[in-house]
Amino acid sequence: ELADWLVLRGCRKLLLSSSRGISKDYQLYRITLWQSYGVKVMIDTSDITTKSGCQQIIQNAVKIGPVGGIFNLAMKLHDGIFENQTAETFIKCLAPKGHATTYLDEISRISCPVLKYFVVFSSVSCSRGFAGQTNYGMANSIMERIVEKRHEAGLPAKAIQWGTIGEVGYLENKTV
Repeated sequence: ELADWLVLRGCRKLLLSSSRGISKDYQLYRITLWQSYGVKVMIDTSDITTKSGCQQIIQNAVKIGPVGGIFNLAMKLHDGIFENQTAETFIKCLAPKGHATTYLDEISRISCPVLKYFVVFSSVSCSRGFAGQTNYGMANSIMERIVEKRHEAGLPAKAIQWGTIGEVGYLENKTV
């Protein structure tokens, strides 16, 4: 939906990062629709949890034009009360948010001279906390600290703390 919002506001070159690539008919429908508007759409399956994966994404984006915006919407949930968490469950949650945002920040400072938007999707689990989401809350907190540092440096930076959203997104297909 963010990609559609960008396209409807003039974005004509769009690189979408997805670990699975196109996996749903709706995604293919939207991409085909955007292409009918004259939008160049590239799907990149590089691993954003690694520095080399983030470098590859930025390199691929630069090939289609100057990078005007970076939006990190990635997430990995691994809920459990703190005493049941392990180093591995923390790393799984931290990687797509904390690690990826760290790498994208570092790389974009060098490779994206005309960047206007650096936006991360965070969660109220960062500010309010949820007993079963200490790792997810920490991952969001790391992203927000990076945004604060970018802002202090005069660079584009915005964190959006989302609450629970019904009917769309990650939780739409989950059983409650």
